[in-house]
Amino acid sequence: MTCARPLVVIVLATALFAAADPVRADDVDLDLKQLAKCIDDSGAVLYAAHWCPYCKKQLKVFGKYAKYLPYVECYDGPKKEGMNRTCKRAEVTSFPTWHYPDGRVVTGVQDPEEIAQASGCL
Repeated sequence: MTCARPLVVIVLATALFAAADPVRADDVDLDLKQLAKCIDDSGAVLYAAHWCPYCKKQLKVFGKYAKYLPYVECYDGPKKEGMNRTCKRAEVTSFPTWHYPDGRVVTGVQDPEEIAQASGCL
């Protein structure tokens, strides 16, 4: 049974880490709920697609607070039906795509600190 004890410790440590709301980034504690709300208030926009694994990863970073993000779904139906007008007008070409208040456009999964800085929330 000696082998099982380290596994239990690893599982418990992982569960505790995953349950924590604040994200530690370069000695800055980010409150994910407040950050998501600030990003929404800033005018930043997250363009994503329901079928996109990277978009799911981006939302997962915010956990249960992803619902506060300024999320725009780019596909109203199956992928084969194509991108909707909103995202075409925004010239979205890959996912996820962040449009920031200063006009910058960044694609790919971003960490919370990067989003906070780009949206003026940090």
